[in-house]
Amino acid sequence: MDWGSILNNTLAGLLTPTILAFALAALGLAMHFGFAGLLNFGIAGFMAVGAYTVGVMVVSFNISLWIAFASGIVVSVLLALLLGIPTLRLRAD
Repeated sequence: MDWGSILNNTLAGLLTPTILAFALAALGLAMHFGFAGLLNFGIAGFMAVGAYTVGVMVVSFNISLWIAFASGIVVSVLLALLLGIPTLRLRAD
């Protein structure tokens, strides 16, 4: 048995972009539901916007995957600021 090959294949299967995306989403939801006790589906929306941005950048514009990841993060942050700044100006319910 080649333990190095087995370990290499196992780690390659564990560190796929899909697994990492779901892990980040699970961490974000754990922060909201578990620690803060809030019901917030905005995380799924921001993840969807980031994933859509990455997909468009890679497929339509043929940009590198790492640059597309960075642009997905930037677009999600800009959307969060666009939605967050007016929300913080509200006074009461």
